[in-house]
Amino acid sequence: KMIRKDLNDQIFTTEKEKNNAIVNKIEECNKNNQPVLVGTTSIEKSEKISELLKKKNIKHNVLNAKHHEKEATIIAEAGRLNAVTIATNMAGRGTDIQLAGNLNRVLEINDSNGVMNDEKKEFIKKKHALEKNEVINKGGLFVVGTERHESRRVDNQLRGRSGRQGDPGSSIFYVGLQDDLMRIFGSESIEAMLKKFGFK
Repeated sequence: KMIRKDLNDQIFTTEKEKNNAIVNKIEECNKNNQPVLVGTTSIEKSEKISELLKKKNIKHNVLNAKHHEKEATIIAEAGRLNAVTIATNMAGRGTDIQLAGNLNRVLEINDSNGVMNDEKKEFIKKKHALEKNEVINKGGLFVVGTERHESRRVDNQLRGRSGRQGDPGSSIFYVGLQDDLMRIFGSESIEAMLKKFGFK
């Protein structure tokens, strides 16, 4: 059963307000140790969010299809406690995001010379299970969409990175009236209407 919480879109008149809200949401999750996956529509937008996170000293990884060989490893770790991962159009999307990371990958990393004994294996498995339990208690993977795509399918794909196989998770999209998609659909008239009704 799918138990992910898909929250209502948050709408802002300016890009600055929208970006501040995105960073505040990431910071809130990060303080709670909840893993966050941030989906952007371009490399430039990924780098902009990255800059804002650096100013707040929030440790994060950026996936933008520049380093293919690293991407699968980073995305496999995106479900770990405290992880913040920024991805452009879900680069590295062939890899499943598992809460607390991929156990086989964790075992591989700890067994670089191929001589791990059963005792150490059991210890790593228990540690992984404890972390997974903690991530579940924190609410699972939180997916933040920095804007809507022209294709609803791409939005659903991003959302679907969270709450897999009955895991908990949440997703939210932030929309700005200055976004490319909103401009196509006449955001000037929406903005004028909002101002007329006195909305901030």
